[in-house]
Amino acid sequence: MRCGCCTTYTGQGGRTSTPIPHLVAGFGDPAELEPERRLDGSRDFWRLAGLLAQPLALLTGPGYDKPVWHCSVRAAPGDRMLSDAEWARVAERVMARTGLAPMGDESGARWVAVRHAPDHIHLVATLARQDGIRPKIWNDFYRVRDACQEAEQWFGLRSTAPANRTAARRPTRAETEQAARRGWADTPRTVLRRAVCSAAGAAGTEEEFFARLGQAGVLVRKRYSTTSPGQVTGYAVGLPQHTGKDGGVVWYGGGKLAADLTLPKLRARWAAPAQECLGPGFPPQMARAVLRTRIVDAAEQAAGEAEFFARLRRSGVLVHLRFSETDPGQVTGYAVTITGHTTGDGALRWYGGGRLAADLTLPRLRHRWNHRPKSPLRSGTFRLTAAEREPLYRYAGRQAAVAAERIRRSAGNNSAAAVDAAWAAAAAATTGRARCWRCWSRRSRPR
Repeated sequence: MRCGCCTTYTGQGGRTSTPIPHLVAGFGDPAELEPERRLDGSRDFWRLAGLLAQPLALLTGPGYDKPVWHCSVRAAPGDRMLSDAEWARVAERVMARTGLAPMGDESGARWVAVRHAPDHIHLVATLARQDGIRPKIWNDFYRVRDACQEAEQWFGLRSTAPANRTAARRPTRAETEQAARRGWADTPRTVLRRAVCSAAGAAGTEEEFFARLGQAGVLVRKRYSTTSPGQVTGYAVGLPQHTGKDGGVVWYGGGKLAADLTLPKLRARWAAPAQECLGPGFPPQMARAVLRTRIVDAAEQAAGEAEFFARLRRSGVLVHLRFSETDPGQVTGYAVTITGHTTGDGALRWYGGGRLAADLTLPRLRHRWNHRPKSPLRSGTFRLTAAEREPLYRYAGRQAAVAAERIRRSAGNNSAAAVDAAWAAAAAATTGRARCWRCWSRRSRPR
């Protein structure tokens, strides 16, 4: 169930028709609010419009030139047809979630829900409570999204992804027109977001991140703490050719490019891979198996693309996104790697999803999320090849032998160290992650 708007629908047999609109819910009884018909058959909306507009008379001051709140809620094409009563329940929940008309609040905003097609309704409300207070609708999109997900569970409709607020910000109309006037292929916001994403995915530390931005020709301005002058608390980026009327560079903070590009979130991403790095002596062949299983885990748990990449990064995987050349804001593919998995010259070794398994390409994962197949990816994806299996067994044997020797040496004079070594070895053997037992031993065991 999502936001949408249309004026016609396709009925049985593929015929397109326009049903008679009618009210299914509102601030009062829908039967009493329903507009009356004139002698010529047309509807008289004056009474309904007057009732909806009455609370506006209590409000004064500027900012009321657009007092109407409108939202359309649509079911997916394959979902069953909801009854008027079910649509009324959806409408009431949406209005309560947004705070416009909370349940049991007789002083809430006046509103109606109109159904003029089987698959959707339109909600209309006046931005004025009946007690003379203007309601707050900040972030109402996310609250409507929550109400739609509740309706999906109530009525068994197609499940859709939540609004996790990680989508990149689209260029404004002014930015798009400016790029067209100056002959730029992309807007500065798009170019900078792409550069920052690439630098963040390839970098393992904050210093490397800023260095890569400089190498890409991006200007960087760091923001320092007012209490600790040497501490960097944020950053902004700009392009040398993108200047304002005063000749100064136009800067974009990381959060203005995308929600997950703020410095605190980037630091959290870099901190996670540091604990997930390849351990000493870990066979490089196993990096493919490790990446494959983490992609499968993230794809099976995620409901959509944004959540998938977020889960990958939280699991310690470095992600590099590939963008479309014709539509810079569209992601067309991805590549992954792990900190410590490098080529002979020290550069990170990246793997596209298709190189790890045929069903892990981004188009196939999108198809899976959209169609929600019942069969798990794991059944045909996470299988060790012969080249991966043998090095893994040899590596596990070496790690077990090293851990056993450490336990024997520590058992006599340092029992706590022996217990830590035993716990770390067991954890490394059961997690299936790319760590040696020494990495685990640096962490405190459960007390």
